[in-house]
Amino acid sequence: MKYILIIITSMLCLTQWACHSKKKENITTNTQLEWRQTNWNFGDITRGEEVVHTFHFKNTGKEHLLIKKVETGCGCTTVKYDSTPLPPGKEGKIEIAFNSAGRNGKQYKEIAIFANIPEKQVILSIVANVK
Repeated sequence: MKYILIIITSMLCLTQWACHSKKKENITTNTQLEWRQTNWNFGDITRGEEVVHTFHFKNTGKEHLLIKKVETGCGCTTVKYDSTPLPPGKEGKIEIAFNSAGRNGKQYKEIAIFANIPEKQVILSIVANVK
């Protein structure tokens, strides 16, 4: 009898855990991002020049979009964005600045955007040829 009670208790715990996990998954999959573009080429720039590009996106999901964090590959790239939740149907932007001081030749930089989307992250990229 003791073993039957343990088995029933274990099954109830597993069922609750599975339902809780599925709820979390549904929240994440209800947020979608639509980007106008995910890469940008600055072309030829002068050494020491700082260039800026703004990436635009739209929350096409059913839940508020939350950008959790943004990571750049080096200190030469900085990012500006609004960290407040973006309602469904609204548009947002992420501004990327690249400082070419101390750089030479072709530069390729990636910026990782972590958000509550099914993919967990989006990679934006910029390219410049520093002369």
